Amino acid sequence: MFEFVCVIYFSADPADTLYVGNFESCARAHSYVAENFDSKAVNWVKCQHEDYLYLPKNFIKKEVRYD
Repeated sequence: MFEFVCVIYFSADPADTLYVGNFESCARAHSYVAENFDSKAVNWVKCQHEDYLYLPKNFIKKEVRYD
C-alpha cells in the first residue's frame, strides 16, 4: 500500500539526500514535502514506485500516513 518512495535532494551531490519515507502516492509525497520542508533548501524531489528501485536488504521502510 505504501509503495512510493520519496527522496529529497538538497544539492547535486548524491550524498546530500534524505529518504523521506514511503507514501500511498507521489501526489501525497509531494504535498508532504511542500508542507514540511523549506522550498528554498530543496533542490529536487524524487518519487518512484519501489518496484523500480534497488533497495538494500537492510532497508527499513518508513510508512508516512499523510492526508
